[in-house]
Amino acid sequence: GPAPQDGGYPPAAMHVVPDAYTEIQEAIDDLPLEGGTVYIRAGRYLIGQGIHVMRSNVTILGEQGTLIQLGQGVNQPVFLLGTDAQEPTVRIENIRLANLEVDGNMASQSSETDPLRPWIRNNGIDVRMVSNLRIAEVDIHDARSGGVVLSWDCRRVYIADSGFYNNYYDGIALYDSEDIQVMNFMCYGNGAAGISLDNRLSDVLFDNGIIEGNQDVGLFARSCLDIGFHDLMFADNQNNGCFLSHETMGSGTGVQRLFFEGCVFLDNLGHGLWLASPESESADNAVVGCLFSGNTQEAIHLDPGAALDTDSNIFQ
Repeated sequence: GPAPQDGGYPPAAMHVVPDAYTEIQEAIDDLPLEGGTVYIRAGRYLIGQGIHVMRSNVTILGEQGTLIQLGQGVNQPVFLLGTDAQEPTVRIENIRLANLEVDGNMASQSSETDPLRPWIRNNGIDVRMVSNLRIAEVDIHDARSGGVVLSWDCRRVYIADSGFYNNYYDGIALYDSEDIQVMNFMCYGNGAAGISLDNRLSDVLFDNGIIEGNQDVGLFARSCLDIGFHDLMFADNQNNGCFLSHETMGSGTGVQRLFFEGCVFLDNLGHGLWLASPESESADNAVVGCLFSGNTQEAIHLDPGAALDTDSNIFQ
């Protein structure tokens, strides 16, 4: 028999789909109270309802070649992590998603929101009030709303080695959350912005990414503080490379302490970077050591009263 545990942890639970469980949701729900891992074997899983993780300490790990596709007319997020309450009060933590392809099957959906829960948008991965979340090696595409969307005070989130493309709205949208790191990623061909930041977002670092060919801007940002952008390429977006703004004057919803370093703004069909917000709303932002080349309009456009610290940039 197994060796005695000597008061240590019990062996971690691992539920395998489709070996022991035919449905991913059932495998998640059947994990023991302390949590565990759902391992999904390679293959295409056409799901008749979105997958909902509403408990802590859950890992969902795909074998190479795992595709999870939303069925026709489901009109839900492919993955909903956290509560689906209209006003969330319950936090979950220690969630990991890795090595998956997530297909929102946009062409077969009819609504951006869940008809039964209209406050839920049909994102590829919708995250609400979750702490300690890791998303790695996940491709999210063709969602009827955004690719990955964080809201309702998510904290300590790591997103790495992932792609966000051909989603109806934004590739990555981060709202009302803090302490987030996004690294080694691609956002391309999304119907709105590649990246959208809003609603009291703070303490975020983007590193090593390509934000290319999105139908609107590469980056939209307002109502955010302390955001770093390092080694990013904003290229061939159908509007400005980056558009920084505020909601209304005097509302305290500008951008503060945004820092761009080593980024390139190439061939965007607008300005490379547009700061559409005066210093009274948006102060202490900096663009250092960046390259601007081939943008249709100005490299950096400042609205009246706007202020931006710049140094060592190259304009072509």
